[in-house]
Amino acid sequence: MGKFKLNWGWSLVIVFAIFMTTFLYFFYVSFQELKTNELVVKDYYEQELKYGDVLAKKKNADSMSVEVQIVNNKDGLSVIFPAYINREALSGEIFLYKPDRKKLDKKISIKLDSTNLMRFPKSDFVSGRWDVSIDWKINEVPYFKEEKLTIN
Repeated sequence: MGKFKLNWGWSLVIVFAIFMTTFLYFFYVSFQELKTNELVVKDYYEQELKYGDVLAKKKNADSMSVEVQIVNNKDGLSVIFPAYINREALSGEIFLYKPDRKKLDKKISIKLDSTNLMRFPKSDFVSGRWDVSIDWKINEVPYFKEEKLTIN
């Protein structure tokens, strides 16, 4: 038997095999990630029909002179309402949605402190992507804001 000689033909086969293996690996990983997202809301289709209402609420929120802020910092998550808002006239809920783990989703009534702030400690969250939605009313005028965050 002769010695194996690495020529351009074998080099091309090796490079192609490495490329295909890498491509298939990333395809598999991407497909697995898609399978982990859950349809969390049971009445998803009914909520989709109400999306026109959500757009009107978003428009109301965008027209505020000072907008509501959702801040992700080292201590956790803070929701900051403008100082001019009367806390007694405000009602609503904050939805914390984890797309890949339904059991971690939370729905919390808005309860602001004396500085119009609501805090969530970092210990309330696991690392990863979170969708935060705020649905509130001030003197019966509806508002809505949502943000996608990555919490580490």
